[in-house]
Amino acid sequence: MVSTVQEWTVLTIVKWTEQYFKKHYIESPRLDAEMLLAFVCQCSRIDLYLDYDKPLRAEEREQFRELVKKRVQGMPVAYLMGEKGFWNLDLFVERGVLIPRPDTETLVEKSCDAIQKWQKLHLKKTCSILEIGTGTGAIPLALCSSLQNICCISVDVSEDALKIASKNLRRHSNLLNPRFNSLKLIQGNQFQMLSRSAEFDFIISNPPYIPTGQIALLQKEILFYEPKQALDGGEDGLDFYRNIFLNGVKHLKVNGELLLEIGYDQVQGIQALLPDSMELICIAEDLQSHPRVWHGNRLG
Repeated sequence: MVSTVQEWTVLTIVKWTEQYFKKHYIESPRLDAEMLLAFVCQCSRIDLYLDYDKPLRAEEREQFRELVKKRVQGMPVAYLMGEKGFWNLDLFVERGVLIPRPDTETLVEKSCDAIQKWQKLHLKKTCSILEIGTGTGAIPLALCSSLQNICCISVDVSEDALKIASKNLRRHSNLLNPRFNSLKLIQGNQFQMLSRSAEFDFIISNPPYIPTGQIALLQKEILFYEPKQALDGGEDGLDFYRNIFLNGVKHLKVNGELLLEIGYDQVQGIQALLPDSMELICIAEDLQSHPRVWHGNRLG
């Protein structure tokens, strides 16, 4: 990235980096180049083009050069920038915590719809929610940004993830008290830390659901950088669903609802695990028309 001929302006750097990323099979070369350069210049992507002929300072070029090297090695842009947009929020992310995916916004959308329907039937009551595997805290914070009068307990086994979730909770604390919401983060292995009598109106989870044998086939951005414990769902990808149906359903109130993100090909496998105490309400599709959310309720 050193030239004695041309001046490295914003536009020339974006174009050069786009071609460089293409040679290294980066999926979104132009977008990644723009995002990383905007991060270095501390501006928006639009602002880059409002000042496209501006030459970069030496320290900006050096910082950008290091980010480009790491991106070509496979490090995700979100880790390089230290944050990721999700729903209507900017969230802190770093290695050790799963990067929130657009697919999970389908889970948030369907959960919001279900909770709002519940609230219309339970006026002035606080809706109690248990979320399993919170990661960055993306799901409960997104719920808090769209809803009022909810009380959420979010659990994760990873100390690293909970540190990031805590940072995001502090960053978006305005979504709590002014909206009559509460969010408590707890370290634990799924349902083990709950008292036997604990019951919730909703349980929501985006659990690991990739079969163990498929982990090695993932993109290098995922395989070498994101935490495997947040991805690996066991031999058939259904281990966490088994545990949810076995040990989680008893923590739902009668008529309480369960919403789960699922793999696109897992509907039949999950239906085969369904206990007599649960029934399917619907399967919701994501923006690619893939089955993405399993929604059921506990029978009386």
